[in-house]
Formats: sequence, C-alpha cells, structure tokens
Amino acid sequence: MKKIAIMLLLIISFLIVGCSSNIQPILQGTYQSDFDKDGYIVQFAIQTDDNSFVEYIDNREVDRGTYEQKQANVYKLKSDKQNFEITLNNKNAFEIIINQLNNGNPIQLINIDDTPTYSSTDFDDVEAYKDLLN
Repeated sequence: MKKIAIMLLLIISFLIVGCSSNIQPILQGTYQSDFDKDGYIVQFAIQTDDNSFVEYIDNREVDRGTYEQKQANVYKLKSDKQNFEITLNNKNAFEIIINQLNNGNPIQLINIDDTPTYSSTDFDDVEAYKDLLN
C-alpha cells in the first residue's frame, strides 16, 4: 500500500511539472531561416531594449524598424518598407512571407541565440536585396 501511494505521488508530481513547463518564449535575439528554395537565408536581430528589429537577407540589411506586442505571442513589426505581424510559437520560431522568396511560401525563422547578432552591410549589392521586399 505504501509503495502504491508513493508511486501515485510520483506520477502526480511528474504530471504537474510536465504540464506547467509550457512557458511561451519571448521574442528576442537572433532568428534565422534555413536556405529557401531560391538559396537565400533570412535573419532577424530583435533588440528588446528598444523594441527594434533589423532584417537581413544573406547578411545584407534590407529593413529595420520597431515592434510591439499585441497579444501573448503576437507581435506587430513596423518599418518604412513594411508592416506585418508574426506569431511566435512554443518552439521560439515564427513564419514570414516574402513574396519574392521561397515561391511566396512561408519562411520559418528559428531562434538561434538570445543575443541579437548584427551583420556588416558593406556589400555592393545591398539595393538588389532590398528590392526583394517589394
């Protein structure tokens, strides 16, 4: 009887701990995609200090702006070039659509670091990459 009671307490404890660990991640740091169908990689650097973001395609800065949290896991990103919403999932990832990349299909960006990573934009073809957002 004592063993059954201990076993039940252990099972209940595991269930409580397992169910309570469903914590929603926070939008912060560096998010990166895999190569899309066209061979591009999209990155976002999210800075929580001033609610800003920088968007890169193949390490070329193509956009920057601010964001605000609308709901628990929904964020609105605003810049001079575009305004859009993202929904952060439990795996600390989100999807975006850039019509000129990945055949217009969603591109998944996964958090690769909690610290935002910024790239140098000293490239000769930055304008061509910015045109991908149009």
